[in-house]
Amino acid sequence: MVEADAEVIAELATQLGYPNEIEAIHRRICPIGEVDLLLVAADGSDKPVGFIQAHRVCIIEVGLRVEILGLVVSSTARRKGIARTLIEEVELWAKKIGAEFVSVRSNTKRAEAHFFYPAMGYEQIKTQAVYEKRVGGSEQQAARGK
Repeated sequence: MVEADAEVIAELATQLGYPNEIEAIHRRICPIGEVDLLLVAADGSDKPVGFIQAHRVCIIEVGLRVEILGLVVSSTARRKGIARTLIEEVELWAKKIGAEFVSVRSNTKRAEAHFFYPAMGYEQIKTQAVYEKRVGGSEQQAARGK
C-alpha cells in the first residue's frame, strides 16, 4: 500500500461501514511501519479492489502473533478469491517473522465473515465485549464511522 492508494482505501473502508475522508487515510498510511503489513489487491486492469492490514504484536501472556486489523474487498470483486489470497499473504508474512498464530476479530453483524474465516481454518476462540474511550480529536471519530 502506498499513499496514492488513499482514495480507493477510503472508498473500500466506506463499503465496510467506516466512511473516511481521503486525506485522513493518506495521513494514516504514512506512519505505519515495519510492525504492520499493508497490501492492496488489484484486478487485471491494475485497479485496486481490496486491501488487508495486519499487525505484528507481542502479547506478554501469549507471545508473538499477527492480528488482521482490516480486510475489505470491493462489493464488485467479491467471491473471486481475493480475500483468500490476501489472508494467505498475511499468513506467509506471519511465518516469515516467526509468529505462531494469526488472529482476526470480526463484528457479529458481519454474518458472511463468520462462515469465511472458519472455512479458511480459523477457529473461534472467544467472545468478548470491546470498550473504548475517546482520548483524542475527530480522526478517531472518523475511523469508527460516526
